[in-house]
Parts: sequence; structure tokens; C-alpha cells
Amino acid sequence: MNTALPLDQGTIVLVEDDLEARESLSALLTSLGANVVAVSDAEEGSETASRLLPDAVVCDIMLPGMDGFYLIQTLREHEIRHGVEPAVAIALTGYGDEMHRLRSFAEGFQHFLTKPADIDQLVSVLKAAVERRARH
Repeated sequence: MNTALPLDQGTIVLVEDDLEARESLSALLTSLGANVVAVSDAEEGSETASRLLPDAVVCDIMLPGMDGFYLIQTLREHEIRHGVEPAVAIALTGYGDEMHRLRSFAEGFQHFLTKPADIDQLVSVLKAAVERRARH
């Protein structure tokens, strides 16, 4: 019997400035087997993701100081410079308009989800990211 959790052994960097949202999403993803490192700003998120090389980064776009677009730009530059496989990047935002969606993709996010997050959709994307890394 396979009792593996959907995100078993996956590493996820979660960048969310809202404490309650960060804690609840972190707890949920941890309960599904992920190793979650949750931070509150883009600068710390970029440093953490560059150091850990996670399976996925879930990032709010509108953050205090530097935004999520900054984070994804610096992460992608780091991945290219060091020749590492890119992490799956998921923009998670309260801004669901077309401009934010298109800019998210242009900056380097592969997925765009609006808040409140569709948990099934988020877990599905994260599970695929973890499985992709496990195959390599």
C-alpha cells in the first residue's frame, strides 16, 4: 500500500506577506508532505530560493518593498548563471486582471493563480513540479 503524501519530499518556497495566509498555506502544504520554507518578502524569498533550489516557488506578486516580479527575475537570473533546472514558479495574487496575468508569464512565472487559491489546482501544480524534479 502506497501511503506517500501528494507533495512527499517536495521543497517549496512560499513567499507571502500576509501572516495568516502564509501560516495557513504553509501548514496545509506541510500536511501534504512538503518541506515548506515560508518567508514574508521578495528579497528573502529570492535568497532562499537561490540557496535551496526548490521544486517550486509560490509567490504573492504584491509584496512590500520589492515585488514578486523582482523575485522571479532574480531567481531566473541565478538559475541561468548557475546552470540549474528552473523551479516551477506560481504567482499567487489578489490581482486577477489580464495585465497582471500576462506580466507574470512574461517575467518568468509558469502558473498564475488568484486568491483565494483553488487548493486542488495549487496542489496539482505542485505535485507535478515535485514529480518532475524526482525524475531528474
